[in-house]
Order: sequence, then structure tokens, then C-alpha cells
Amino acid sequence: MNAQNQLPHLKDALPKDVYNYQLSFYTVALEGWRRGLKLKYYNSKRGGRIPSTSITYSLSDESDTHRFVCARGTKSSKEAVAKAENKSTAYKYMKENGVPIPESQTFKLANHTIDEICEAGDSMGYPLVIKPTDKGGGRGVVPHITSKQMLKESILKVIDEFDINTLLIEKYFENGVDYRFYVIEDEVIAVTKSYSSNVIGDGKQTIRKLIELRNIDIKNNVATKNRTINIDDEMIDFLKGKNLSLDDVPAQGERVFVRKHGTHLGKRLSVECTETIDPKFKKYAVDALNSIPGLPTGSIDMIINEEKNEGVVNEINTKGEIMMHVFPFEGKAIDVPKRLIDYYFPDSQKINNHFYFEYKPVKDAFMSGYADEMTIPMYPDKPHHEIQMHVEGKNLSPAYLRRLKKEAAKNHLKGTIKAKSREALDITVIGLKSKVSGFKKYVENSEGKSSRIFNVEASALKEFKGVSTIGLEVLENDKKKASNNKKNTEKTAAANRKIDELEAKIKKMSKEYEDDKKKLIKDKETMEMEYNKMLNSTSWRMTSPLRKAKEMMRK
Repeated sequence: MNAQNQLPHLKDALPKDVYNYQLSFYTVALEGWRRGLKLKYYNSKRGGRIPSTSITYSLSDESDTHRFVCARGTKSSKEAVAKAENKSTAYKYMKENGVPIPESQTFKLANHTIDEICEAGDSMGYPLVIKPTDKGGGRGVVPHITSKQMLKESILKVIDEFDINTLLIEKYFENGVDYRFYVIEDEVIAVTKSYSSNVIGDGKQTIRKLIELRNIDIKNNVATKNRTINIDDEMIDFLKGKNLSLDDVPAQGERVFVRKHGTHLGKRLSVECTETIDPKFKKYAVDALNSIPGLPTGSIDMIINEEKNEGVVNEINTKGEIMMHVFPFEGKAIDVPKRLIDYYFPDSQKINNHFYFEYKPVKDAFMSGYADEMTIPMYPDKPHHEIQMHVEGKNLSPAYLRRLKKEAAKNHLKGTIKAKSREALDITVIGLKSKVSGFKKYVENSEGKSSRIFNVEASALKEFKGVSTIGLEVLENDKKKASNNKKNTEKTAAANRKIDELEAKIKKMSKEYEDDKKKLIKDKETMEMEYNKMLNSTSWRMTSPLRKAKEMMRK
């Protein structure tokens, strides 16, 4: 990542499995934990689909405890959250507070037919947007509806997918760009805007090549790594509509959008603009937050027409998803977690930035149902030292490695043990000076019934100034890892082949079913034609008296 769009104290301090939306809550928890606050996680919704809401956490000092959902703490009242998260109610409060909002109407599905809703939407004029009043994250939102038929189809689809009771229809804000403001009480802390997929020209490369280069940067940013730009027919048609093609060469610094605004929302790229945004929009954001009593922090979503310098607030996000501010794709990173912890724990001070904690064990334990609460060990508050050791011996087996790990855990040591082979280990341990020295002596005298130690080469003991997880990890040797990777690759390939075979069988069966179905339909039609032909024939009419006489004899 670019040095500008990453905070220095988060460099090398994020677990590999923490990216995208998980950054919003991990970075807040990490900031509090690094200040010596007690960090505890809760399995709030067993088997919940979204970790940011199903896994919550608390931070505590000697006098206060605050519980958080994503970046929303307990200073936000439940009543305020309920009002803000209902879009219709939020619009009502904002309008009363003089905040510009889109023209809109709310409909309870129990009180209105679909046709009535469509008539009302039609009278508002197009284009329109529909959205459920109680869903977040863009779920159920259908933008840029341009006809009554499209409106009806969109409403029916949203009702079918989300089983909603209330629907909001609003005027589509033309030529708008999505902005997000993070606000604490009366201050805007950070602002970013979300652009649809785009490239920036250098005067040399084609759009196709710029997309390829852009994707490298996208993958290198932990907040955007799954937002790569994929070339497809839709993109080609969109560019064609602008008299462009993938082979055109944009000028130096020219931004070229390759997706239509309002589409592919999950692929948008954030641009930090806290210092350059017009102050009037910051006022809108502050007024929007403060229009809901009892809501001191949150994200305000706004649509701004940059050419006309006009905008409307279209949502209050109480959870405060802050990843786009902390890890913007373009621009300067803003330390929102620091400001949030300053607000909740104003007397707390950071100890240092040397350690982080792994999140995967917490998530795995909760998602598997093995735990309802989990406390992260307190942040190390005393100076730490480190030492590197190269160990040579015989039969340094997994059992031997487990013994070393157990001894390290007992002494609260961090670091890694890398098994190069059964005859050689590379060890790095970090901890209190006395504990590190003690572990070195333990390794030197760690022979067991079958393991032998021939030589231990150790570096000088020195103060630790790097970044490390708080656990001790045993790493596979490269050859074994490569072998395991090969086995996993082979297993994956075999599984994929099996899936392909099953899909081919299903496709074949489906085709056979359709063929049989068509044949039966054709046979039925032929039989009906023959039957009707028989009924209308002369012989059938002439033999009618005989059939009637026979029927009477049966009675």
C-alpha cells in the first residue's frame, strides 16, 4: 500500500484474515487494546451472517466499560439507533432539522396495493430510487428507475427477496457522487467519496493496460482487495456510449470511469477528501447526526452533484463503517479509531505499537459455537526483548515443537518457531528480558527421550522495536509446506473435476428431462388433435345413436 493511505502504526499490524469490512471494528478494538484497555469479544448472534454485527466487543478501564457494534459504542442509545436505521423516520427528523434530503414517500405494503404505489411513484416523476426502510449496506436498493413498468418490476423483486413491510420511494439525485462523512458530535472527523470503477491515464497506456495496473493497486489495499475491475460486455458497451474503447489512451491525469455510476456498488473505490470538501456539506453532516437525539457518533451518507455543488443526505449509518477513511484507495489515511477511543476513554494513553492480536481464533470459536465470550490477553505494558536462535539436532519432531510452544506460552513469549527440517529450527522469541533468557537456556537443555540438541547459535539479546502478534506460531518447513500445498492443490483439482462431472450429468439429465417434456407435450397435442378430429368425423356422428342405446342398456 501507498505510505500516504496507510497509518504508520497499522503497518504490519493487521492479521491476514482481517480485511474489507472487518477493518472497521478490528482497528477500533486494536486502538483501545494498545492503550491497555481490557478487550473482550462476545458471540452476540450465533451463526450470524455478518461478523461486524454478530460478533461484538467491549473495552474497559478501571471505571468504565463500553460495548461496541462495529464502530458504534454504548453512548448511542437504542432508541436513537432505531430511529436512525429506519430511513423514513430518519428523513422525518432530518427534514425537521433543516437537513436537505431527497423528495420521498413511504408506503406500508399492508395499506397500499402495488399499483397504488406505482401510481404515486409515477406522479413524482422519473428517475426514482426504491429502498426498504429497515435495510442497510445497499440491500434492496434499486437506483435509476426510469419507467412505471420498471418501478413495478423492481418493487415486486425487492418484496420477493427481502420480505419487507415498508418501502421508500425517492427521487433519484442526478449526476451525484456518493460521499461518506464520519462525525463525532459537532465535528466531521473524515470524509471520503466513492467513485465507480475507474482508471487514471498516464498518456502512454491503454485503458485495458491501466485496468491491469489498477487491479494490482486494488489488491494491495486491504480495504479494496476484493474490488478488482473485470472487463466484460457491459463495460465495453458503457465505454462505447462515451465514444471510448479499451484500446484508447487517456491523457496524463485524466480519470476515466469504466462503470456507470450507481452500478457495481461493491466495487467502488474511495477517495479521501476531508480537507477539500465544501464546509457547507460538513454542516449538513453534523446537522444530520444531531437531528437524532442520543446519537453522538456515526456515518452520514450524502449524494453530491460536484458540478452544481449541491447535495442531499440519504442515510445515517449508526454502526460507523470507517474502513474507507482509515484505508482510502486514494488520499491520506485518517485515524478515526484514535478519535473514537479518545471520545470514549479520554484519559487513556497508548502504550506502544509493537503488538497486535489474531482475530481468526475468535471468529472460528464463535462461528463454530465453541465459545460465547473470549478475552484477549492484556497488552504487554513493560519493555520487551527479542532473540533469534538457530537450533541443530536430531529428531526435532512435532512433539518436540509442541513442547517448545508450551514452554513459550507458559512464559508469555511471542514470536515464531520455523521447522526447516527435523534437524534444524529457526526460533525468534520476544518477551520480558528474564523470560527470553530463560527460554534460551531451556532450548539448550531441551533434549528428550528421542530428540537430541547438537548446537544452539543465538543472537545478542536486544530490545524489541518491531511488530509482532501476541502469540507464538509454529511454521512448517518450506518443503513440507510446498508438499502440503501441492496436495491441497491436487485435492482441489480433483474436487473441481468431480463438480464438473456432476454438473455435466445434471446438465445432461436436465436436457433429457426437457426433451421428454417436449415430446410428451407434442404427443398430448397430437392426441388432442386426433380426438377432436374423431369427434368431428361423419362416422362418429352416425354411430352416436348406437352409443346412446348401449349406455341406456348399461343403466
